[in-house]
Amino acid sequence: MAPRPSRGTLLRSAAIVCGCVVALATSAVPGVARAAAKPNVVVIVADDLGYGDLSSYGSAYATPNIDQLARDGVRFTQGYATAALCSPSRAALLTGRYQQRFGHEYQLYDNVRDGVDAAQPTLARSLRAAGYRTALYGKWHLGMAAERLPRQMGFDTFFGILGGQAPYASEKRTDVVSSPDPALQPRFYAATPASQYQEDGRPLEMPDYSTTAFTQHALDFIDQNKDRPFFLMLTYTAPHVPLQATKAQLEKLSSIADPELRLYRAVIDELDAGVGQIRERLARHGLTKDTLIVFVSDNGCPDYVREVCSNDPLNGWKRYLTEGGVRVPYMIAWPGKIPSGRTYDHPVSTLDIFPTAIAAAGAAGDPARPTDGRNLLPYLQGRDKGRPHQRLYWRSLPSYAIRDGDWKLLVNASPKGETVTMLFNLAQDRSEMTDLSDRHPEIVARLTRAWTTWSDGLGAPRWPTAKEFDVEINGVPVRATN
Repeated sequence: MAPRPSRGTLLRSAAIVCGCVVALATSAVPGVARAAAKPNVVVIVADDLGYGDLSSYGSAYATPNIDQLARDGVRFTQGYATAALCSPSRAALLTGRYQQRFGHEYQLYDNVRDGVDAAQPTLARSLRAAGYRTALYGKWHLGMAAERLPRQMGFDTFFGILGGQAPYASEKRTDVVSSPDPALQPRFYAATPASQYQEDGRPLEMPDYSTTAFTQHALDFIDQNKDRPFFLMLTYTAPHVPLQATKAQLEKLSSIADPELRLYRAVIDELDAGVGQIRERLARHGLTKDTLIVFVSDNGCPDYVREVCSNDPLNGWKRYLTEGGVRVPYMIAWPGKIPSGRTYDHPVSTLDIFPTAIAAAGAAGDPARPTDGRNLLPYLQGRDKGRPHQRLYWRSLPSYAIRDGDWKLLVNASPKGETVTMLFNLAQDRSEMTDLSDRHPEIVARLTRAWTTWSDGLGAPRWPTAKEFDVEINGVPVRATN
């Protein structure tokens, strides 16, 4: 693991981009608070944000608005995504089901070819059926076929990109700074539908700065729907590459000496600002106590920006099934319904967002396609003292993993095609440094049987992996796929 960045001045007292950081747990605006039988649901997804990239998770660089959200709710120390990369992770989050159940095992590089199974239930469909107005602003990355577009999958309105990445700002702007690393510089494919900005099917000019534009659309949506229940899904592209920020954004962080680190932190700073602005707008309309908010990352940060991002203290990166690839920043707040200022140390999954939200809303799922997640409300409210999940599973063949209690079995192929098996006790070794497979063959056998039983009940991948890569885990060469 690369060490946590320590260059530059610590930003604990950084200027707050939305004017102020306020404790919103009890805020309300007299005379305008709505009597809502159903809470609003806001799900904010960061893109490739590392476990150690937020100050609430140990970063030396401040993210005050996201940290305030954590203080006003519950911060998960063992929150997991179902995949170590974007598209499969998002497929599970949206449906509440392991993505392998409907063949979404690998990354979606060719968006025209396939995408999320159009027959699957989605959180947007369930909430819209319960009377919610639904919107998605940001990154889709779940397919471009007509039946798999956001509006066909339950969203009343969409603004953003359909593919996996796009520049943050137009190449016409002269005040935007990009990473000097050729591998991280933006490619302007205006003619490519996957990366082209659009609104409800209409192509648009690239916004001034995408993070800011996504936030503004979300603010407008809140304003327009303040008197009715709404589901807002805000899927920022930040801090996914290409790294770009305006000179004004960079100037706010001028105390960070290293230019690459300053650029990365500026991208995150604008994301943090957006979270603060969303919460301020909810408070302005008296909706703080009427809104369930989830903040999460889709996977860990990648090794190709390892000099500036951080998954500390976890091992590995995006695309790896080590903890650094799948354990993510994750928090939830619902003032008055969920205790504030708490951490929750049992494993939870992004699968849990779906059942938690529909339980809060009094909505229904699809009994023919039940969720794999758990409604977290009884656990967070103290009514259930158990663990939401005894086991969690991952599969991106030939790589796979299972967590059972505190044990984690991690299996990869070697570059020579041999099987590399590792076993870790995460309670004693969250950084996955000590392989215990030779000492506990009986646990390896038990977890292998459990994983095989789970895997045998899933579907086959609907498309093959597009990439293989050779890396090392604790000095051991392995071959992974995505």
